[in-house]
Amino acid sequence: MFKRFMKLSLLMVLVFSVLAGCAGKTKEQEENGAAVEETNKKEEKVTLKVAFFQGGYGDAWFKWLKQEFERENQNVTIELEGNPKMNEIIQPRIEANTNVPDIVFVDESLMRKWGPAGKLVDLSDLYETEKTDGKTVAATITESTNTAMDVFGKKYGIPLAQLSQGVIYNVKMFEENGWEYPNSWEEMELLAEAIKAKGIAPLTYPGQYPYYLFPFGHAAYLQYGGTEFIEKITNPTEADIPGVFEDPAFHRTFTLLDQMFKDDWIMKGTLALNHTESQMEFLRGKAAMIFNGAWLENEMKDSIPDGFVMKMMPFPAAKDAIVNEPVIESITSGFGGIPSESKNIEVAKKFLLFSSTDEANRQFTELTGSSRAFIYPVDGLNVSDFTKSAMEATNKYKTVSLVFSPEAISDSPGLDAFGAIASRSKTVEEVIQANVTAAPDKWKENQKLINSK
Repeated sequence: MFKRFMKLSLLMVLVFSVLAGCAGKTKEQEENGAAVEETNKKEEKVTLKVAFFQGGYGDAWFKWLKQEFERENQNVTIELEGNPKMNEIIQPRIEANTNVPDIVFVDESLMRKWGPAGKLVDLSDLYETEKTDGKTVAATITESTNTAMDVFGKKYGIPLAQLSQGVIYNVKMFEENGWEYPNSWEEMELLAEAIKAKGIAPLTYPGQYPYYLFPFGHAAYLQYGGTEFIEKITNPTEADIPGVFEDPAFHRTFTLLDQMFKDDWIMKGTLALNHTESQMEFLRGKAAMIFNGAWLENEMKDSIPDGFVMKMMPFPAAKDAIVNEPVIESITSGFGGIPSESKNIEVAKKFLLFSSTDEANRQFTELTGSSRAFIYPVDGLNVSDFTKSAMEATNKYKTVSLVFSPEAISDSPGLDAFGAIASRSKTVEEVIQANVTAAPDKWKENQKLINSK
């Protein structure tokens, strides 16, 4: 009997031990399982698709971002898709929600179109998030670019670059002929005649794209209209429409532009040339100067002749200027955004923050010869004399950047106006009258768009 009792007791002890062990194991498994699940989640393989406009900035910086981000994030693979026509290619894909990448680096005008339409993730909170270098986007972004990124009070993108656009001249040609870059428009007129006397065209620009004339026009708006005029065209009230388009500043700007073509300052055949073709003619010495931007050197790096030296300068002002000093345009170029259809939004945000660190910004400057739209240290950078001249011009001279409010009629005067004068299809008076006539209806359409948001 005693033996049977002992056997039963031992059996019960074993049962309870097993049950207790199982209970302990279950709890431990739950804890360990949660940890393993979290680890697996962290280590889950992610392919981040990044589509970008492959223009003057090339693709070297994006390749650097891919390499460094993958090194720091072993579970992430970056798949790059660059194309010179990405601005056109990506639009139907985003708007139809087909083959949508996780990140797009394209023209900032698309941000203003897609953001309010719900096609982009609102990144306003990202501006206050610390980057890996301990700084925030909000604390390091330049003032004008911060304003440019605002779309109805929200931020749908991180700016790509801030670049200067002005007059680039052939340094050796100037030195060989004893020419000096002018400090006034009157001196520019004398210089142009001296250049023509040598059988050389004073100027060229990518004639197929009238927006290459904008930097001249925008600098002139400030010079002949002053800061109050800039405020009126970028942030108008209903009372400013359409009268602002009759302002003498527009007339003076377009008259100066018109005179360039009348006086044969512009190289013959310019209107038929695209950006690389016109830049090639400049590099060949067919024109002494070119209207262009800080990206030119990187865009033409394989075609620049040995020993060729160029320098960027601002647009000089005429004696009757209200702001009587040289002006150069410094604008926001491109943005990085996350399409709403991205399947990897949090990783994409991390990538955008990484792309905006001081280290990434310095790499961008060295690899592209241009500036990011952030405040970051540039000491010790390995950049060319041309890049230094572009940065110096932006720091030394007065800058202009037209950042249009939602109320503004940002396309008036636009490509049509500059293109019409360049092609000689309209007179200055006809261009101005066309904008005055169209302004009221454009204003009304703009207000409808704003009120529908």
